[in-house]
Amino acid sequence: MKKAIINARIYDYKNYYDDSYIIFDNKILEIGKMSSYKNKDYHEIDGKDSFVLPGFVSGHTHLYSTFARGMNSSFNPENFMDILKQLWWKLDYFLDEDDIYFLALMGGLDQLKCGTTTLIDHHASKLVKKSLEKIRKALIDDLNIRAILAFETSDRFNVLDAINENSNFIKNNHNDKVSGLFGMHASISLSDSSLKEIKDNLGNEGIHIHVAESIMDEEDSLIKYGMRVVERLDKFGLINDKSLLVHCTHIDDFEMDIIKKRNATIAINVTSNLNNAVGISNVKKFLDKGIRVIAGNDGLIQSQAFEYLNIYYLGHLKEKSPTGFSLDNVLTIINNTYDYINMLLGTKLGSISVNSEADLLLVDYNNYSTVNENNVFGHIFYGTFPCFKPRVVIASGNVLIENYKIEKNELNQLYIEALSQAEKLWDRIKKEGENIEFKY
Repeated sequence: MKKAIINARIYDYKNYYDDSYIIFDNKILEIGKMSSYKNKDYHEIDGKDSFVLPGFVSGHTHLYSTFARGMNSSFNPENFMDILKQLWWKLDYFLDEDDIYFLALMGGLDQLKCGTTTLIDHHASKLVKKSLEKIRKALIDDLNIRAILAFETSDRFNVLDAINENSNFIKNNHNDKVSGLFGMHASISLSDSSLKEIKDNLGNEGIHIHVAESIMDEEDSLIKYGMRVVERLDKFGLINDKSLLVHCTHIDDFEMDIIKKRNATIAINVTSNLNNAVGISNVKKFLDKGIRVIAGNDGLIQSQAFEYLNIYYLGHLKEKSPTGFSLDNVLTIINNTYDYINMLLGTKLGSISVNSEADLLLVDYNNYSTVNENNVFGHIFYGTFPCFKPRVVIASGNVLIENYKIEKNELNQLYIEALSQAEKLWDRIKKEGENIEFKY
């Protein structure tokens, strides 16, 4: 049955329509004013006192971090490498197949509840082979959302296994719901021989890699190889127009120019940068240079709206000016994120227009000042983003959340299984994790 959203205020970060309707199945079929709407046995969703927005895209996340919430383990980091060794590398070392499935399912569901219908995930686990298929099953088959997946190749794992995991997944998964990037952890955990092996197997695919998240990544590259991180990656021919370079907190102008020349994309994750105390990326300079900048959440928070708030306010802090970073800059990043995902999936996400994907959110909003096409993003940003919780979430035309409740009731039953799975993981880490030593 076709569906219709009626009495709606529609905004896709470009165009605004008041008192309108949308008719859709898996794609948007018709948009118009309510004065011309005729119900032809559509399943109706009332959009009165709501905004209709496109579903969010998380431009970089780590679903494998899901079970870290509340975990009690020895953790006394003095720098960024300590954070990796004492927490994340310890956690991913002990993941089994069931963990990988449930952390993807629960992490994806958490973000879905906050309006994210497409994820770009960066996975790591000691268990390499077929790990991306476990995540695919959770996100695509069971949650019915979209995803771009990658495995973090590094010298911590069997490099050839990780290369094959990325290559096989990319080869076997490419449609409007799922695709892959070639995952790499970071320069600091990849030798020259590993970079050459990756290049030999990359073809025309894009890489997905942390770049200079901490200054330690740049220092390591300069000491070992006599060049900065982006220059090193470019030396091996690894950066192209599909490539996703994450964080880029400490890159310099020379590295920015390489990224621009290769038409690569930077994914910023400002809240995570704050949490890890690694610094704030030069987002305004990236944009001024014409680099495509998108936004992720690094697996730390569930709300992409919250991430956009922090991008804006931290932009003011970084530029040392209350007007140095504008809402137009935020809009650019939002639309860039849709553009990048559309390039990878061949979709029309982020647009509410005929033939666009029906990935939509309904967010309740009672305005007490005028809303029009000139100020609508101000209402969205200040009025909904701080406590963003969509009443309805739709992906590929399927109503996944309605009246704040998950429509697939069987997903609710899986919380108990996930809880049991997390407790078993914590127990393994507690019993065996203290004796694990990681290099680098």
